[in-house]
Amino acid sequence: MVMKCDKTAKEIYTMGGGRDRLFSMRRKRFGKMTAGALLVTAMMWKGAAYGAEAGKAGPPMQPGLPFLAASTQAMDAALCRTQALQAEAADNLPAALTAWERVIDRCPSTEEQTGEARAHIHKLRPKVLRNTDPTKAHSWKVLVIIFRQLDFSWQGKDLKQVYVHKTISAENEQKIRGSIEAYGRHVFSLSSGMLRLDTEFQVVEAPVTNLAGQAQGPFSPAPHVLYPLIKPLLKDRQYDTVFGYVKYNDDKGPSVPAPFTAATYASISEVNGAGFVMVPWHTNYPYPGETDGEMELHEWLHQIDWMFTHVLKYPDQRVPSSDEGRMEGDNRPGGDPDYFRKKEVTTWMGLYQHIMEDHITRQMWFEARMYPEKEEEK
Repeated sequence: MVMKCDKTAKEIYTMGGGRDRLFSMRRKRFGKMTAGALLVTAMMWKGAAYGAEAGKAGPPMQPGLPFLAASTQAMDAALCRTQALQAEAADNLPAALTAWERVIDRCPSTEEQTGEARAHIHKLRPKVLRNTDPTKAHSWKVLVIIFRQLDFSWQGKDLKQVYVHKTISAENEQKIRGSIEAYGRHVFSLSSGMLRLDTEFQVVEAPVTNLAGQAQGPFSPAPHVLYPLIKPLLKDRQYDTVFGYVKYNDDKGPSVPAPFTAATYASISEVNGAGFVMVPWHTNYPYPGETDGEMELHEWLHQIDWMFTHVLKYPDQRVPSSDEGRMEGDNRPGGDPDYFRKKEVTTWMGLYQHIMEDHITRQMWFEARMYPEKEEEK
């Protein structure tokens, strides 16, 4: 059964940004939780309501990585901390890592408690075996739509019409596919082998003739504008994330004015409730100093942040935004509390690794889904 989303892309796009679904702005980090906030968290806690249940068998894992069938019931953070410290003292690192992870994914806990857990997890994770077999990981279904041609015009600053024709060549297509493959490797590695991408590519040969924007731009390849071309691809199909690539530079005419490198809708009805990443693609991507697949990972993490709160019902502060990175020496309020990028580093992959390995547990990755389990089973 296809789960319908309650908002369309056009509604979100035109309602003042639709910040609950469209991610393109930095958002402030939660401060330390007060006792009252902790009480509210405990009352609303459903941690992974649609994930693994106690006693429910999961797929077999490699030696040293037992399936983490944690109870969906809230646990006590102080008790988990004691168990973690005892395991560390006994040099039982897998047990210690698991106990610290329970502080994050099963315990109503303060910022101080989760911060301590993240610090220990950061030290322990490299020392504990990870799953390396993709067939034993949970699947996340991705559709990548490559719109081969763009035929578009807009009114220039001199009030004359500007016409462009852009074509994603075979060479361009291979570059896009390479970025998606790199993004998939990042997801599998940084989820400790708990989540894999199952990716399908579709190439649309019919030209894109309309983009979202007014007058002189900028213009975006928004899904409600692309919907007539997208709709035939989604009939009776369910995906978790959809990427749409439209070429904006090179070829005939000037570059199309773009408002961003990419932007993400967390969940929209045009793609049957999946997330949608719109990419006004430029041929110089990845940008100098960046890692291939980094942009795709950054955008996808916006959807993941939304999913853990709105689908799996984790408290929002558990997973930070991929926009919350700070440079070393930046002491302004907000941003991730643990990670600071050094000035000589040219990529934000360290931040994304920190989010995926220190904030999100292996259990959470294995539970990751865009649709409630009861909907998928119908």
